[in-house]
Amino acid sequence: MLGLLRTYARSWRAKLSQRSIEDYVRMQKKTYDLYASADHVTSQNIEGDYVVGAWKKHDEWTDYKDYLMKYVPPDETWVALEYGCGPGRNIRRWSSIFKRVDGVDISNQNLKNARVFLQHAVPERKTPNLYLTDGMDCGVAPRDYYDFAFSTICLQHICVHAVRYSILKSLFGCLKPGGRLSIQMGFGVPSPSTVPYYADFVAAPGTNRASDVAIRSPDEIRDDLKKIGFTNFEYWIRPVGPGDVHPNWIYFMATKSSL
Repeated sequence: MLGLLRTYARSWRAKLSQRSIEDYVRMQKKTYDLYASADHVTSQNIEGDYVVGAWKKHDEWTDYKDYLMKYVPPDETWVALEYGCGPGRNIRRWSSIFKRVDGVDISNQNLKNARVFLQHAVPERKTPNLYLTDGMDCGVAPRDYYDFAFSTICLQHICVHAVRYSILKSLFGCLKPGGRLSIQMGFGVPSPSTVPYYADFVAAPGTNRASDVAIRSPDEIRDDLKKIGFTNFEYWIRPVGPGDVHPNWIYFMATKSSL
C-alpha cells in the first residue's frame, strides 16, 4: 500500500509541475544528475551503476556488435558520436574500431564521471570530446562532421515524441553526407510503464524505466527518419537485453543522403 501511495504522489506532483517539454527535460536532467552522483566511478570501473544498470552485462551483449555496429569498418577510420553516453562505457568498448568516439549527455555529472572512467581506457589520440545537451539536441557537437552516430538504452527512456524527434534531427545535422545512424530501442507491446510512440507525455513521473516509449511498428521510426531526411532504413527485431522489460529490442539504421 505504501508503495502505491508513493507512486500516486509522484504522478500527482508530475502533473502539477511538468506542463511543458522544458519541464520534462528539466526533470530528466535532475534525475540523471542524481543517479550519476550516486555512482562511484574510477578508471574503467563503475560501482553503484544507477545510470546504466548491469553495465558489465551490456558490454558482453553480442547483439550490439552484430547489429548496432553491423556496417562499421574495422580499420579505425570513422569518427563516431554517441548520444546519451552516460559514464562512457560505450566509448571505451568501441574505441578500438573508431578513430575517435565523442559523447553527448544531458547530465554534467555523467560527463564528469566519463572523464574519470575513461582515464587509461583509450589511447590519448582517441580522447573523446564530451558535449552537454539541454536534452533536445547534441549541444555544440560539430555539424556535418561525423561518419557514424549511435545510441543505446537512451531514446527508449524518452516518452515525449517531440524531444526524440528533435534529437534525431540534431543527430542528422551532426552526420556528414553519407554518414550512418544506428540506434537501439525497446520494441513491442504490452510493455509496462510505457506510452505510445507519438505521445508527448510531459507529465511523466520519472525517467530511466519510470516511463518509457512503446514502439509498436518499425514504420513509426521509419516515418520520422524519412521526414528528417534519412534514407536506406533497415531494422532488426531482437531479444531484449540485460535489465530491460520491453518484449523485444529493435536495432535500426539509416543514412544521411550524400546528394
